[in-house]
Parts: sequence; structure tokens; C-alpha cells
Amino acid sequence: MKFFKVFFILSFFCFSFYKAQELPNVKLNQFRNSYAQDYKNDTLSLKIENPLFCPLRIIVFSDYLKGENLIDDTLKVMANENSFVEIKIFAKNINIEKIKFNINQAFGDDRKAIKQNNLALPFSKGKTYQIMQSNNGNFSHNDDYSRYAVDFNMKTGDTITSADDGFVVGVIKDYEYGGNDRKWRDYANYITIYHPESGLFTQYVHLKKDGSFVKVGDAVKRNQPIGLSGATGFASGEHLHFNVLVPEKGKTLKSVPFSFENNLSSESLKKNMKVTNK
Repeated sequence: MKFFKVFFILSFFCFSFYKAQELPNVKLNQFRNSYAQDYKNDTLSLKIENPLFCPLRIIVFSDYLKGENLIDDTLKVMANENSFVEIKIFAKNINIEKIKFNINQAFGDDRKAIKQNNLALPFSKGKTYQIMQSNNGNFSHNDDYSRYAVDFNMKTGDTITSADDGFVVGVIKDYEYGGNDRKWRDYANYITIYHPESGLFTQYVHLKKDGSFVKVGDAVKRNQPIGLSGATGFASGEHLHFNVLVPEKGKTLKSVPFSFENNLSSESLKKNMKVTNK
């Protein structure tokens, strides 16, 4: 009987752990916007909202319209902050029910000049953290999107702060788990902030579940607490993944070198170094 009880408890624990580590069924988006299409007077119009306080590059494609020779390829438009953009296509005698649009979006205006400025460390004054992974790290900082990111060994529940004044343009906060496997890469909680003075975007990744203090559209100040660290998504353990990005022509965003206050450059930070926010 004792063996049965022990076996049952052990089996239940293993099953619960296995269930907890399954990938989420749904991929979350960091922001939402709306679009509406209309067709009248032989003109098809597509109106797309940009609800964000940053420019948004929008790419639209339709297999049906391409097949009818009404468009040559993808349609590319720029939507300014907090605005709508409208695409109009002359299209006589079309089957409106067959039209399906594929809409891809990317932050920022890739024509805008970037102004580099020193950023605040993304954690509270008086705190010291060790570098877990630096620029060009073999574990996960080895592609254009994350090449110059820095990982700080912040514990779950430690406070994350904004690196500069800006606007929140993306938040994901509802994931609960993570793991040391690339299959978890799309399931991290994070915050994206746009800094209009410089044109930079900063991201704060692996937040704990419900660990964001901010929402899309919020204005934030430099050093303002914005969330709590965690280990969601592709992570070998609890930490903050801090990344600075700029719009890349023809793509989304790319990671770039940056500097913190006191001219502490991201490229000078090495694994196991300790950094104090004085």
C-alpha cells in the first residue's frame, strides 16, 4: 500500500511537470490593430489602423488580386503614429468574397536617422547584476535580431526599469513557462518601448507571468519601473534579456551596439562581469 501511494504521488508529480512544460496553444501578439476593406465604384479600399506612438511599416499582399493582375507584388505603405493609412486599388468586376489580405507589419521608419545616446541600465539604482551572456553570445545572441543584446542574471520578481523616455508599443504578459530549447523562442513575455528622440527601440524579455506594469500606449520615463523579471520563453534560467534595435530596410528590426551611462558600451560587457547601477 505504501508503494502504491509513493508511486501514485511520483506519477502525478511527473505528469503535472510534463503538462506544465507543454508549449502554449496560442501565440500572442504584442499589439493589436484593426483594418477594414470596402468595395464600391469599382474601387477596392483597405484601411489599416496604426494605434501606436511609433511609425509602422505595413506590407500587404493578396493572392487573388495578384492572380487577377490587379497588383504586381506586395503593397508597402508607411503609417504614421496614431493614424490610419488607406490603400486604394481600381478593380472592376471582382469577386469580393475571394479577397483575403496577408498583412505584415514592422516597427519604425527605416528612413529616419538614428541618434545614438547613452541609455540607463534597465534595473533599479543601487542594484548589481552579473552578465550571463554578452554580445555575439553563442547560446542565443548569434543572429541579426539579438546579436548585441545583453543578459543580466536578474531573479524572478526583480524590478526592470526603462532605459529612456518613450512610449510602450508592445507588451506580452500572459505566458507562464519557458525552457532551454529553441522551441520556446516565440513564447516569452516582453515589453517593447519606442524612444522617439533617438529612433531606438528597446526590448525587455523573459518577464514573469503578469509581470508588466505598463500597457501599449503608455508613456514611460527613464528609470521608471516597468516590469518584473522572469524566465519565460527560450531561456536557460531566470534573467533579463535587454536588446536595443533599429528598423532595418526590407526587414523588421535589427540589434545594434549601444552605450549605457558613463560611456559603458555594450561591446565592453563580457560574460561574468558585474554591473552596478550607481
